Formats: sequence, C-alpha cells, structure tokens
Amino acid sequence: MKTMLLSNPSLAKAVGECGLDYNRNYSSRKDQMQAFRAQVALAVELKLPLFLHEREAHDDLISVLDEFQRDGEELKLPHIVVHCFTGTSDEAAEYIQRGYYIGFTGTICKKERGAPLRDILQSNIVPLNRIMIETDAPFMGFVKGRKSSEPAHVVGVAEQVAECLGVSVEEVCRVTTENARSFFGLS
Repeated sequence: MKTMLLSNPSLAKAVGECGLDYNRNYSSRKDQMQAFRAQVALAVELKLPLFLHEREAHDDLISVLDEFQRDGEELKLPHIVVHCFTGTSDEAAEYIQRGYYIGFTGTICKKERGAPLRDILQSNIVPLNRIMIETDAPFMGFVKGRKSSEPAHVVGVAEQVAECLGVSVEEVCRVTTENARSFFGLS
C-alpha cells in the first residue's frame, strides 16, 4: 500500500478506516494493536489524516497514538477523526482536548442507543467545529423500517445534531462541510 500511495499521492485522502474494535474481536487485541501501529506509522510518514474506528478500546487507542507524539515537541500526528463515535462523555472530552474530530452517525437518531450521544452534544463537550456527520452507509440503518442506510440519510443526522446544539440545520451542514473539506484537504 505504501508503495502505491507514494507513486500516486492523489490516490487517497486519508489512512483508514483503521483502529481498534474490542466489541467484535474479529482479530486478537495483539494483532489489532500491531496493525493499528503500522497504519498510524503510515499516516504519519505520508502526512495523511487518520480516519479512526474505536469501539470499547479507548485506552489502547490513545496509548498507540501517544507512541507517535514526541515529548516537548510539536505533535507528529496528522488530523484525526474518531468516526462513528459511540463512546462516553469523558472519551469525547479527551478526543476534543487532543484536537481530534468526532464523527456522529445515525445512531444519534435512535431513541435509546442515541440518548447518550445526544447528551454529549447537549452538554457542549463537542463543539460544532470538531464534528463530522456521517451515515456509515450501508451499515447502521437508522431510518425507521430500514436495516441499512445510504448517504442521503446524512440529513437526518444533521437535523439531530442541530436540535441537540440548538442551531439551524443549515449551520450544521455548513460547518461540518467545512470540517470535512479541511480534514481531507479538499477545495
């Protein structure tokens, strides 16, 4: 992959989706950590943003990312988004304190599963200029009667974020579009 990206830099705008998932454990934690370290190293070397997945693995994710920072020197890591965020308010606060973006999906629209995420937004832990909205299509259906989602459903996520933050949907769309453009280096 590295050779391919070095020979054609416009091929990718980020490294990912990569990270750690201790909920499903498709691979051992040791194997996940090894692969994640290699992916972070690639992003650092190529100066590409990291599009991260973290589920029930916050402490280990932070530990690996911290390996790529130098004490007393400027941050070595590229821009980071923790996509499809389902963590706690403390985890959200730590990601924001570190300068990361947080991605919210349609889970925020679900009555019970989305309640903790709506609480995080309503508590002003995550500012709008650090939010990305997404559907995680085709996974994680959240529109009533559907088991999957599609990109057009992101409007529902924007509406829910706007309601939680007390701003207009247009404002959420404008700022999150700016966030994505900046993160991915798009004009």
